[in-house]
Amino acid sequence: LLVWPTLPPLHYLIAGWVLVGVFTLRWRRCDVLLICLTTTTWAVYCAQQYQSSLPPSTLENQAFKVQLRIEGLSEKNAYGLRFRATPLKILSRIDYQLPAHSQWQLTSQHTLDLRPQQIWQMTVTLRRPHGVASAGAFDYQAWLLSEGITATGKVGRAKLIHRADWSVDEWRLHIREKFVANFAQQENAGVVLALLTGDRALVSDKAWELYAATGISHLMAISGAHVMLAAFAVTHILVWLLKCYPSLFLRVPLAQIKLPLMLLVAVAYGFLAVLSLPTLRTLLMVSLALCLTGLRQEVPVTRILLLALTLLLLWQPLSVHSIGLWLSFTAVALLLLWSGMMRQEHKIKRFVRVQLWLSVALVPITLAFFGKLSLVAPLANFLAIPVVSLCIVPLALLGLLSDVIEPIQNLSWQLAIYAVNGLNGYLGVLANMPYAQQSWLLSPVALWFLSLVLLMWLLPKGVLPRLLTPLFVLAIVCRWPMLAKGEAQLSIIDVGQGLSVLVQTKHHALLYDTGANANAGERIINPYLAWLQLRRLDTLMISHNDKDHTGGADALLAQFTPKQVMYSASPEGYQLAPSIPQRLCYAGQQWHWDEVHFQVLSPIVGVNYDKDNNRSCVLRVSGQGFSVLLTGDIEAPAEKILVKQATHLQSDILVLGHHGSKTSSTPEFLAQVKAQLAIVSAGYRNQFNHPSPPVIQRLIQSQTVIDNTIDHGTLRYHLTKQGIISREAWRQRGHYWLNAP
Repeated sequence: LLVWPTLPPLHYLIAGWVLVGVFTLRWRRCDVLLICLTTTTWAVYCAQQYQSSLPPSTLENQAFKVQLRIEGLSEKNAYGLRFRATPLKILSRIDYQLPAHSQWQLTSQHTLDLRPQQIWQMTVTLRRPHGVASAGAFDYQAWLLSEGITATGKVGRAKLIHRADWSVDEWRLHIREKFVANFAQQENAGVVLALLTGDRALVSDKAWELYAATGISHLMAISGAHVMLAAFAVTHILVWLLKCYPSLFLRVPLAQIKLPLMLLVAVAYGFLAVLSLPTLRTLLMVSLALCLTGLRQEVPVTRILLLALTLLLLWQPLSVHSIGLWLSFTAVALLLLWSGMMRQEHKIKRFVRVQLWLSVALVPITLAFFGKLSLVAPLANFLAIPVVSLCIVPLALLGLLSDVIEPIQNLSWQLAIYAVNGLNGYLGVLANMPYAQQSWLLSPVALWFLSLVLLMWLLPKGVLPRLLTPLFVLAIVCRWPMLAKGEAQLSIIDVGQGLSVLVQTKHHALLYDTGANANAGERIINPYLAWLQLRRLDTLMISHNDKDHTGGADALLAQFTPKQVMYSASPEGYQLAPSIPQRLCYAGQQWHWDEVHFQVLSPIVGVNYDKDNNRSCVLRVSGQGFSVLLTGDIEAPAEKILVKQATHLQSDILVLGHHGSKTSSTPEFLAQVKAQLAIVSAGYRNQFNHPSPPVIQRLIQSQTVIDNTIDHGTLRYHLTKQGIISREAWRQRGHYWLNAP
């Protein structure tokens, strides 16, 4: 599922399964292939069921009434109140039959008292799962897929239909309300709540940034260790109470009571933690161990781990798209491997060594999913693991168990908050150290080589030849130059409803605009530049001061210091350090980089432009065999001026002005440019209806090829002296969930 560009037809897999099944009756060695086909068929069936549950495109942006049930806990964010719901019945007259397994993630701007399992009538506007598709950026669609969310949307009017009965989620909400009532002014109270019930609604962004920078984010979720700690503690208390009735043990031995009790407590706490993947892994392993103990069978713990992984994947095949699955099972597998290798060492030495090795071993997975690496993670985990596991979590659990004695409960949770404060102080010192966190994005091939290098050194001697390490390291750090002199690479970065274009020559790079917000700069543009292993920017050109072109500038400048910044008007909405050279762009400016010509065509000095859009910096990039025109947000008046000035506008590639708005791309301007390829940078189902249908119709009539970031994600073009344009679309790189019809 992770590598297929499209899902194979199910009937082909079933036919193959029947054929292999017949062969298995004659040749037993075919049973492994039969098992693989069985599990593959099941996984493909689940993925197809998810895709069939997606709402049709015709339903998007269409408001309708629906009756739905609230699932889990709601939480507030910058966009409003976000919650998940299961649709029960469509109340409007629309042509849409609700699929059996639909789950929606909705956002409301209104203040609603949402409680788990309530039934509401709401007016909703849905969108199919769609996220940014760009190298290094978070894959939002894969996350929605792993969570089973089939649509996102907004809520209009809402009316409560039926109040909910008691549920585990209601208990979790009750605990959250206690924290809000008693510790609302304490910033780190949300961390204790997250470690107690898995409810992260009260954890601040500042805290998450600190934990990510120090590499301890994995501790801030309810892990298997936390579940087992709760199970051991509660079981010990229950056994102590049972010992008050010694006659009970004449019928049932104490040893046979402990394990079932531990399992029951673990299951109860697992439901309180919403059965996250690490929790499920622990519950499955404990259940298997209990069954095998009852059957008096001795099975290696590694086999129990593999059985737990098998059962989990059979139950939830789409969990292969979850980061938690890979981190959780890999970490436990490595701990099991090394605990046997280091059995003779002192406990403290073993703990330090395991933490160091684990931090190193998980580097490939961490880089694959996050693209960042914390160099202080071993130091952070050395203190954070014992503090969280032996102090904060026990205090949080003690408060939970003291529910009927409120003073003890509040004291326990207050002490846990103090412990988090102290831990965060230590982590803050580490996070402020030079080079504490590094962005390091590698290609899939480089990640495989890195994994091999680490395996060579972490596995026992003789398992893999360490002499090959230098060869594999060279394959990681060295990249053949992609561009020759006179060539260029054009990247239209998928930043949603905004614009950001990167132009590269052999030794130089220019970034044209920075997207719509800080999220675009920090989570899309910066990772893309890191993925390209771009260390510096020669020029940052801000076409004009609209937010959808300047929004990511501050986040970009926090990581990159360009040699110069060019803009059409003094900065608004972003700040430039005084040390960075700055200048206005105006027609007539030109320079050469690696035999590629850059020329500013607008704004023209002396012309009085009526609005900021028309004052956009217009840049033409040309070389032997290619030419590109970047137009910012210029509209018809500015286009008319360019045409009237008889400026040399002809270009092979045109990035459409104003995201393809009807106010731009006039017939006269398009006739003058004569582009072979037109590119639109716009957001999915954006409120402005970009690109405009009349503009698209003009381009079709002129037989111009059209590309856009909505359907293709980030677009990268390799422009050669021979006039050959090689195209790469990130959304078509080979993932079935991105290519879903």
